[in-house]
Formats: sequence, structure tokens, C-alpha cells
Amino acid sequence: MLARVERRVTRLLLTRHGQTVANVEGRFCGHSETELTPLGREQARALGRRLAGTRIDACYTSDLGRAIATARLALGERGIAPVPRAELRERHYGAWELEREEDVRRRDPQRFAQMEAEDPAWQPPGGETTTMVRVRTFAALREIAAAHPGGTVLVVGHGTMLNCLVSMVLGMPETHVFRFDVRHCALFEVEERNGRLAVVRMNDAAHLDGLG
Repeated sequence: MLARVERRVTRLLLTRHGQTVANVEGRFCGHSETELTPLGREQARALGRRLAGTRIDACYTSDLGRAIATARLALGERGIAPVPRAELRERHYGAWELEREEDVRRRDPQRFAQMEAEDPAWQPPGGETTTMVRVRTFAALREIAAAHPGGTVLVVGHGTMLNCLVSMVLGMPETHVFRFDVRHCALFEVEERNGRLAVVRMNDAAHLDGLG
């Protein structure tokens, strides 16, 4: 009987971008652009300090500005260029893009309640379902892991995007995708070994203490 070949472990460090203007204003900001706030930039720098002693071989980000800016601040002087991938974007909110959540709640209470209830059938008008986001982000993570066997990769994305991705890795049903928090610039860690993905750290935000 042939011995099983043990592949090296690939570490995938996942994080959400820093706080943005749209976050402060309470807007849906899926595929739309928004700037990091001063606090958001400091959160990204704090993440960089947390990772200062960690070898990072590559960095992938959503192709949206807030994720790329966060990655650059966190990477500092490492000389690693973030690789943007559209598959790592936030959920597309369609007609709700850049609208305030409170305005949508008043105008479309039924659909808003469906969203809050984590109904898998919920879909913003012209936007993405939870299934769509889970499938595209999970496929991208597998491709990234395969491209860096035995390496350590930083992946910078978005809040709902990470809820969808991490819940997919954990095998959680779509009715429970939002049962864990995703703080700005908190660390999630996924290991890939022999083709299997496993979550080993979730929402680690100790480096953000005292930032507000």
C-alpha cells in the first residue's frame, strides 16, 4: 500500500478592510467605492503591526479601493503588491447600492425583514443572493490556496463577503451565515492541507484594542 503524501500547510489570513465613510453613514456599499476613514487607516496599520513578525508570501484583495488601500497599509514596506480579484468583492446590493439602511428599511420593510431573517431566498433588487457570493468567494479561495502551496497568504475583503466565505468553509447552512461577527481588520485564519480547508482562527481583533 502506498503511503499518503502529506502536503505542506498553506495559511490563508483573511481580513476585512478598515472602517469606511459608507460604514459610518450606514450605507449599503457592495460594489460601490468609498474611502477609508482616519480610523479605518489606523485599523489597517494596526493589522500591519500585528502581522509584523509573520511571513507573508502573497496578498490578494477585492478589486475595490477600500480593500486595496487596507492591504497596502497593512503590508507597509514589505514590497508585496496586492493582487486584485473581482471574485473577492463585497455582495452586490443592486438598487440598494449606496442607500442608507434606515431609508431602505422604511421604503421596503418586507424585503429588509427578509434580509434580517437570513432567508436564503432574499436578494436585493438587481443584486446577489447569498449563494452567489458564497460560490464565487469559495472558488477564489481554493484557487489562491492552490497557487501558494506551503505559503502564507493575506486576503483582504469585506464584511458580508467574509461571512459568506467563512461560513462556506465551515459548512454552515445559508440560514446561519451571519451568526458570527466580522470586525474591521480582524483576523480570520484558514489552513489548507491535502485539499481540505479548515478554519483555525476567527475574528481575532486583539490588535485593535483602544482604537475606538
